[in-house]
Amino acid sequence: MGNINIFDLLIGASGVYLIYTALTMKKTGEIKAGVLVSKEMDAGRIKDKDGFINYMFSRVLLAGALIVLSAAGNMAKTGLNGPNWLSTAGDMGFVAALILYMVAYAKAKKMFID
Repeated sequence: MGNINIFDLLIGASGVYLIYTALTMKKTGEIKAGVLVSKEMDAGRIKDKDGFINYMFSRVLLAGALIVLSAAGNMAKTGLNGPNWLSTAGDMGFVAALILYMVAYAKAKKMFID
């Protein structure tokens, strides 16, 4: 049995935090600075706050879930000496989550902030 990489744990925790942030944003209507918008940006600048939340909610939730799954795949590979494809799939899932998040944020910024 191998060791679990601390970075995989941190990546998994960041995915859980993204999911938590999305759920909290949907429930409270507050947009978390530093996660969904930069810390320098005033969330009050968002033209349509409800539209931004509705647009980003499912995308952030999906990105968080992909990140958690990618970390789980990498931990299964290293911790249980699983097949190499688990690590590759985990890395591809993480990259897909980053691309999904970046594209969604860029579109949301154009539609609701700029």
